[in-house]
Amino acid sequence: MKKIIKSVLICSIMCVAIGLMGCGNEFAIREYNDIEKIVQIEDRYAKENSVFNPIDGGYSLMVSKFDGRETLWKKTLEKNAETEIQLDLSISSGNAKVVYIDCNNNATVLIECSQNISNEQTAAKTVSLTSGLNRLKIVGYDCKDIDLKILFVEP
Repeated sequence: MKKIIKSVLICSIMCVAIGLMGCGNEFAIREYNDIEKIVQIEDRYAKENSVFNPIDGGYSLMVSKFDGRETLWKKTLEKNAETEIQLDLSISSGNAKVVYIDCNNNATVLIECSQNISNEQTAAKTVSLTSGLNRLKIVGYDCKDIDLKILFVEP
């Protein structure tokens, strides 16, 4: 009798553990288009094998797996300014976008890749930075093999 109870208990624990493994990125799926969540100062993400480096004139990010939202750049300005931003984004699977957030928490998608549309995008955008806090965030779910380059002249 003790062996049966022990076996049932072990099977139950394994079923719960396996079930929880499959829903680890549900928050990222729900929040992918939720502007209120994206503009929050706090980041929420899960990632594996991430390398974020400054490069000449910008930044480079490579991540093997990513779910959530993470601030890549932030700058507080005393006055409004404009800057040209060149973005190159590719993913092998999933959905990812880079979002500009101004000091009033207005969010603008600068570039987006999707396994359903295109997994590789290049864009050049003129961004009107506002006085106050300006941010760039990456937002995504089910992302694999992200390769992102952001080039711009910081004001």
